Amino acid sequence: MPQSGQEMLDETISACKSIADGLGAQNQDWENSVAEIVEKFEEVSGTFFFKTMPSVPVTRTTMRDAASALELKNASEWDGMGTALETLIASSQNLIEKAGMKGTTLT
Repeated sequence: MPQSGQEMLDETISACKSIADGLGAQNQDWENSVAEIVEKFEEVSGTFFFKTMPSVPVTRTTMRDAASALELKNASEWDGMGTALETLIASSQNLIEKAGMKGTTLT
C-alpha cells in the first residue's frame, strides 16, 4: 500500500531532525533553517490536508529532498549541502503553503 501524505510527512520530519542534529558544528544557519522546517511541519502534522490525495505528490517531493540532504550530511559532503538545503527549504515552503499555512516564510 502506498504511503499516505501523513506517513511521508512523519518520515520527512524524522529526516529533518537527523539533518539538524549537530549540523550547527558545520553551519549554524543551516541547523536553524532545518529546525524551523521541523517546527512548521510539526504544526501542520495531523491536519486534514495530509489525509488527502493532493498531499501525496508535494509531500513526496519534500521527503526526497530531505533524504538527499541527509545523505550529503552523512557523507560530510558540505560543498553540496547549501544547494540541497535551498532545495529542501523551497519544497518545504511549498508543502507548508499547500497545507494551509499561507503567508509563512521560511528563512
